[in-house]
Amino acid sequence: MIKAGILGASGYTGARLALHLARHRDVEIAFATSRKDKGRSMSDLYGALGNVCDIELIEPSEAEKIDIDVLFTCAPDQTSMKVVPGYLKRGVSIVDLAGDYRMDSEESYEEWYGAPHESPEYLEQKVFGLTELYRDKIAGTRLLSNPGCYPTSVILGIAPLVEAGLVQCDDIFVSSVSGISGAGKGLSEFKLFYEADSNVLPYKHGRAHKHTGEMEQELSKIAGTSCRVVFAPHVVPMKTGIVSTIRLSMKEKMCRDDVMALYRERYDSEFFVRVHENGLPNSKYVADTNFCDIGFSIAEDTDTLIVVSTICNLGKGASGQAVQNMNVMFGFDEKEGLL
Repeated sequence: MIKAGILGASGYTGARLALHLARHRDVEIAFATSRKDKGRSMSDLYGALGNVCDIELIEPSEAEKIDIDVLFTCAPDQTSMKVVPGYLKRGVSIVDLAGDYRMDSEESYEEWYGAPHESPEYLEQKVFGLTELYRDKIAGTRLLSNPGCYPTSVILGIAPLVEAGLVQCDDIFVSSVSGISGAGKGLSEFKLFYEADSNVLPYKHGRAHKHTGEMEQELSKIAGTSCRVVFAPHVVPMKTGIVSTIRLSMKEKMCRDDVMALYRERYDSEFFVRVHENGLPNSKYVADTNFCDIGFSIAEDTDTLIVVSTICNLGKGASGQAVQNMNVMFGFDEKEGLL
């Protein structure tokens, strides 16, 4: 049995994480923090957690006195970088669900996040926590950076093709839609029912979204050459879910059977990745799960391959993958707490 702490537990990601950890046979939640909601219980904020996780929320400063084995950081960007070094020095393992350690260098972090990094010496030490691609490294790390939701869908969606060198890596176009919970719990005008209902909201198109850098960084590692992504995200009126539609240019024409064989070879042994033999997945297939569902089509008489990759943004895109990674880090069954 290990003890876990949740820093920034009152948001949607923290609540989903608390649910997974409360169900985990090998984990005890030692603390959950929230400055805004301190003194209230998790089940006060989320009725579905009643009798499942009734832990009282405390100030982050109070948590520093409590012994834990692993810390999940769900606080906003630029928070983890301030507290993670202290916990690492105490021997605590970290699963960071924010973006503070996703980039590989101080320069790339500042480029995509628009702020200086306060503990850049740890950027090279971290492991990027896309479980299906980096499982061996995850098993040996104490500082894990959980991937962003959009990058998880995109990287898993096209990794087999990029890895095999079969597509033009400088010509990747991604159009994604996300449920409104992906924007967090904070109040914003675009989240109001009147604004969000029956609406598709494009935002930060081109290369303006910080997740673009994360996609390019990891895809370039897989490809062994520089990858270029043009990204078009949208918010749609559903609670959770991400559907990424990815257009790729093939270097040479491939038939459907050849592409399917490539995906099967890469993912047949991966429980949480499901490749669709026929048809394309949709967001309901993966709602409230840790699965990534992938399908594809080839545009007839062209060199264009279209991949559809869908996840739950709070599951495989955040808290579910965080627990999957923790399971690998501590040698537990990878599915524990997730099914």
